[in-house]
Amino acid sequence: MPQVDPESIEKYKKLSKRLKNSSLLLELRQLFERKYTLAELLEWLHDKVKWSKGQIIRHNDPIEILTYGKGRCGEFSILFTALCLAHDYRTRLILDMSDHVWTEIWNENQNRWVHVDPSEKRIDDPQMYERSWKKCLREVYAFENGNLENVTKRYKIATDSSNCQVNHRKKSNDSENYE
Repeated sequence: MPQVDPESIEKYKKLSKRLKNSSLLLELRQLFERKYTLAELLEWLHDKVKWSKGQIIRHNDPIEILTYGKGRCGEFSILFTALCLAHDYRTRLILDMSDHVWTEIWNENQNRWVHVDPSEKRIDDPQMYERSWKKCLREVYAFENGNLENVTKRYKIATDSSNCQVNHRKKSNDSENYE
């Protein structure tokens, strides 16, 4: 089992708490005239923020991400998570310790967490990383309001990693910095 990076864990715990800030959520909610569905929020996000594999300034603040207008998986997931929280969805950030960040939304009707990859505009496809990207997921954590949960099993297809590529990214071959 790989070594867990305590700095990243602590950073995402703090970030998940900051995303629950009521003044931040109110500011984001005021950008919308009504409650949006998840699909509508994904479209809105992609209209406002563009994916960039080039040199960018990294941001962890949803308002700064929105103002800057471009990002990678970290920015997309942070902003999307905050937008969902502003729309009263129970939401948490998901961190793959190798190089990717996405979101989960609690589905009350199905009594389960639903995978959403905001940078890919994919909903409920948790095995896409190993199946399509050929990633070797080893440690995946969920962060909600400062709390941490290991959710690796939800995203694993099998324990055999012979089919995996290390640090494979669909949109970019450069190392993803999720800071």
